[in-house]
Amino acid sequence: MIESPTGENLAVVLLDTQGAFDNQSTYQQCTTIFALSTIVSSLQIYNVVDAIQEDALQNLSLFVEYGKLAMTHARSFGTPFQSLCFCVRDFKAPEEYAYGEEGGREYMEHTPPGQAAELRATRDQLGSCFNELICYLLPHPGHRVAERNSFRGHVKDLRPVFREEIRKMVISLLSPEALQPKIVNGKPATCKRMIQYFKEYAATFDSSSMPLPMNILQANARLLNYEATQDAKIIYCRMMDRATSGHSMLPEKKMLEDHIRCGINAISSYDRHPKIIAEAGDQKDNHEKLQELINAEFERYKRVNSSKKVPGCVHTLTACGDSVLLGLGLGTAAGGAVAGTVFALAAGIGSAGIVAIPISLVTLTGIWLYVYTKPLFTRCFAARNREDRLLESDRKDTDRT
Repeated sequence: MIESPTGENLAVVLLDTQGAFDNQSTYQQCTTIFALSTIVSSLQIYNVVDAIQEDALQNLSLFVEYGKLAMTHARSFGTPFQSLCFCVRDFKAPEEYAYGEEGGREYMEHTPPGQAAELRATRDQLGSCFNELICYLLPHPGHRVAERNSFRGHVKDLRPVFREEIRKMVISLLSPEALQPKIVNGKPATCKRMIQYFKEYAATFDSSSMPLPMNILQANARLLNYEATQDAKIIYCRMMDRATSGHSMLPEKKMLEDHIRCGINAISSYDRHPKIIAEAGDQKDNHEKLQELINAEFERYKRVNSSKKVPGCVHTLTACGDSVLLGLGLGTAAGGAVAGTVFALAAGIGSAGIVAIPISLVTLTGIWLYVYTKPLFTRCFAARNREDRLLESDRKDTDRT
């Protein structure tokens, strides 16, 4: 973890792809590893020996083609990649171009005579694919390093000029002031989301054929849809949490109204989220999957709401009508009548007891009839209201589409 000058903590991962573009790996394997490491990195250091040769530029052709595609379908997200650094090792012309970043900049601006037109185009288009292109020219590390099998990485065995240039390069690239967070689809990546990025990109490149630019674009489209879906789900759950935060059970009609209201807000948030439409029909399929996810969450909230049901007399009193006070009122009236009867009989007031008994019976009978018939009427009205709500929701979805 490195703290940036703004106080933000950045998790720095150094990813080594040792062995890429050697004589022991196939071209497809090397290209896949190189492409995957570039996509997930905020800074890619491309090691070349002596000079930037034609094969080094050919290895970057995939990113140029993807850059063209991304700038067509996802121009609002800016350049597809962040920083690419050419590290030219064992550079042999320090009299013409000085070691370090400044000499590397002059070297990058120079186009070798006789270079093929295709490679010149690739070289020119790299600037539109990467936010920043850097080049460092490094001297030979010394014969003790190159010619001795006993070299164990001791700094004292390196040439002083090599040590100095490496120190400048590391400070320039990895100092807290120079570090930049990884940007994916225009947004800084968090550690949690980086896991999802790795999974998606690894699945994209896990095939027996060469990765295509459209494959990368489709992977980014799925990542954007995943983020938009998760944000919409969070909005729906937060609103439903507030609506169902009480201790008492909500009527089915109220639950359905809250579900529709929260679902509309979640879908609106999803529609406002920037997306890449890589293929026709993606938007419709994504909406259907989001609706299924929201409906699954609603079923969970219905189960939680049902668990709040209180058995016995308390449920009878609180279930009477849309107003809890009405149920409590009937219950209180019945209890008062029974208590009045008992008091009258105990005091020997026969007439009062005779009057109180029928009042008690009538009150209890009224409560029983109300509790028995109320669910029947509620289901009838709820079914009608549910149909009206669904028709209205379908009409709004049709208008929105």
